[in-house]
Amino acid sequence: MRRLLFLLLSVWLVACEAEAPVSRKYVCRFVFSYKDHATSLLFAAATNPGTYVYVTTKGDGKTSVRHVYVNSNDGKTPQEDNVISTDLENYSSYVLGASNSIGLFIGTTNFNGLWAYDRACPNCSNLQAMNWTGNRQQVICPRCQRTYELETGAIISGDEGSSLMRYYCSFDGSILRAWN
Repeated sequence: MRRLLFLLLSVWLVACEAEAPVSRKYVCRFVFSYKDHATSLLFAAATNPGTYVYVTTKGDGKTSVRHVYVNSNDGKTPQEDNVISTDLENYSSYVLGASNSIGLFIGTTNFNGLWAYDRACPNCSNLQAMNWTGNRQQVICPRCQRTYELETGAIISGDEGSSLMRYYCSFDGSILRAWN
């Protein structure tokens, strides 16, 4: 019986990994609290399919204060600046994939749920930040001109290459996490 359970669990884990490949090229560790930032655009992206944001973070350089910046895909909302001020938040590590200053795209796809993608182009040798296209459901690399669909992470125009670097993402109503 144990062997059968182990076999079924192994098959399920392999199927889950095949269904949703997660990048291990860069470390991703991001935690953001709803209690401390309830009005953040990040939570709208975590709960509304087709809504995406990109998140960057940096310290202010003078003190130990960290800022998490959120930019919406709506093309209208100004950049949001969230000051990280609680002990719990300050103890969390903020490692946003390839570069904290380039950041992550985070949003809820229509069919595959909540995901985070690295904002660095996976096909350019230097760290190149991608930007929204006109329809705001896609991103484009200004260097190689590849366009990626945020629903799947796949290249939809430009030369062949790698899909977006994807990370796990979850929101339990209290804490939003992105990791690999």
